[in-house]
Amino acid sequence: MLTPEQNLWRAVLGQAYADAETAPGEIETDDFRPVKRTKARRFLRADTAQAAEILSVICDFAEVPYDRVVLWARERYAAAA
Repeated sequence: MLTPEQNLWRAVLGQAYADAETAPGEIETDDFRPVKRTKARRFLRADTAQAAEILSVICDFAEVPYDRVVLWARERYAAAA
């Protein structure tokens, strides 16, 4: 059974995923810009040391395997060459 704290951190991961998946045509509000989608994808791929560290902590709190999240994101959101 998940604790409320684990549910919270899983929701944080879920929001990052939702931001990464938002299609350009779906952007209708001022609080979402294409930059947000790019940042979410970079975060989930752990492109920087800072993102990797933060994502690792979030995954630990959520009890989600960090390495699987990063591997999945790198396959799904391939970085531009």
